[in-house]
Amino acid sequence: MTGPTTIEAAQGHPIEHAIPTATTTNERTPEEHTRLLALHNAYPPIWLTPTITLGPWFPSDRETLVEYLNDARVYSFLYGPPFPYTLKDADIWLGSKVDRMSEKGTPLDFCFRDMARGGKAIGSIAVSNDSDEILTGDDVGYWLAPEYHGQGLTSKALRLLIHRVSIVECGKRKFNAHVFIGNHASRRVMEKVGFVVQEEDGVELRKTIVKNGKEIEMWVLRLYLTDVDVEGWEIVQEATPLPSLLVK
Repeated sequence: MTGPTTIEAAQGHPIEHAIPTATTTNERTPEEHTRLLALHNAYPPIWLTPTITLGPWFPSDRETLVEYLNDARVYSFLYGPPFPYTLKDADIWLGSKVDRMSEKGTPLDFCFRDMARGGKAIGSIAVSNDSDEILTGDDVGYWLAPEYHGQGLTSKALRLLIHRVSIVECGKRKFNAHVFIGNHASRRVMEKVGFVVQEEDGVELRKTIVKNGKEIEMWVLRLYLTDVDVEGWEIVQEATPLPSLLVK
């Protein structure tokens, strides 16, 4: 799992890594907001496995957000969301999803869903459309329900979304990320995708934040891609869903 900008944190963003600020609703006309909302809600699911999908968040996911973001196994590694996390916090965050979309109408915040459990939301993953000139925050972030850890879902989702959304659609080549010191599983996920822990004079760089009045250190990771890297990017193929889970 990986923390949001000040704006996102105030909205209870449930991502450990910081996500750069996106265009806000008050900068869009009502017509544009309506158009983007329709695109957001109609975005087709991406099948990671025969039972797990990536897709947009919906207001009906509010109770699941409260369930997982009050779970110490999730919250302990998150920088942004308030604790305890309430239904009001969930409603505010879910209501901001149109603010986090690419210019082409692609969501930047995706929900992991277990379709074998009726489409229950089981995690969140976000990517960035920020310019490569803006490298002060984080360009990816995620959390996943504890019972789904160790299945390779996050690394597969990161590789797929970084390529499909950030690289191809938005033209990004440079990515920043941070991971809480001690969260070795999340560090391995990032390194598996290609992120590298930054060093200076042979010493790992660390960033310090304050959470609940305590200083917490984080590893600093970066993924800087050349055109050759992009051409050689390992494309993640979507899975074939179980026939019983397809909407008829």
